[in-house]
Parts: sequence; structure tokens; C-alpha cells
Amino acid sequence: MKATLELFASAAPARTSRLARTPHLPLDYFIHRASSLALYRQFIRATRSLGDVDARWETVQWVRKDFERYRGMVDSEKSKTLLALGQRQLKQLHATGSLIGGDSAKWRGRRSAK
Repeated sequence: MKATLELFASAAPARTSRLARTPHLPLDYFIHRASSLALYRQFIRATRSLGDVDARWETVQWVRKDFERYRGMVDSEKSKTLLALGQRQLKQLHATGSLIGGDSAKWRGRRSAK
């Protein structure tokens, strides 16, 4: 038993997660994180109303890249600003989708044509 404990003690420390590096995260961080995930889902749903498959694909890639860029944001004020900007952009996307129209079929990904 003692040899096993010594083996674990001498082993390299486990890698810490992204959140473990910041010891005290404010409550606002978790609230904004939940809001941003909900906003991301709304963006993906809003792309369904776009008519062209290529337009949908480019829009999803743009949204994904934008959310990845600000993934580790901890600052509360900056997060609020980014969420408000995202809400405005979502309204614009909804307006664009209603102008374009198109079929209302579900789009789950891009399939290659055979």
C-alpha cells in the first residue's frame, strides 16, 4: 500500500483544466456563460431560415469562430457588452432570414453531393 502511495506521489501532476487555473470565478461568469450558450443555440437555429446551404454553412462557421474567440472571457462588463452585441446580430440574422425565405427543412450539417 505504501509503495502505491509513493508511486502516485512521485507521478507528474495532472494537467489542470481551463477553469482550475483561475481560482475564484464570479457568479456573473457562470450566468453569462449560460446566456452565451443559449445565444449560440439561437444563432444555429436562426440559420435554418436561410435559403442557400452555402450561406447557412458560412454563417454557422462565422458564428462558431466568433464564439470560440471569446470563449475564455471572464470580465463581466465585457461579457455583457458581447452578449448585447450578439443579441443585436441575432435580430439582424432573423430579419435577413425572413427576407430570404427558403424551405424550412431541418439542416443538420453539410453533405457532399454524389
